[in-house]
Amino acid sequence: MSYAHLIFGVIVFIIFLITGKFMRLDFPDKEIIPQDFRLLMRSRHIYILFSSFIHILLGVYLQVETRIWRKTLQLFGSTLLITGSVFLVWAFVYETYTTKTFSEASRWGIYLSLGGTILHLVGGIKAKKRKSEKVEKVKKSAIIS
Repeated sequence: MSYAHLIFGVIVFIIFLITGKFMRLDFPDKEIIPQDFRLLMRSRHIYILFSSFIHILLGVYLQVETRIWRKTLQLFGSTLLITGSVFLVWAFVYETYTTKTFSEASRWGIYLSLGGTILHLVGGIKAKKRKSEKVEKVKKSAIIS
């Protein structure tokens, strides 16, 4: 699961770079664009970056839990995060090129990202604690011997 997040995060980061290129090519005169529309574009662009960072960090640090209920939370959290990323990319395209105004797509992308992050927090918080306990046991046994 961690490699899936890492690969997906890199793909979303590449999409972030591509959307930046689109903004530069399609809207070169920043002064001509209404500032509220420019802010809308840039914020959706940054949401994509934020989403890619979440996936890259999970890809590097995620420890899949052995308990079934925690593993289920992590899996469901990953599903929410991936769906949220798709919503955020879609929101950039839809709000920038179709409606040219705010829609619910970006809001749902953020909500899904928040939900996925919370599920990963709940599902993985004990994994870090147990790992630190194992490290302490190893240190104690090394001191004793």
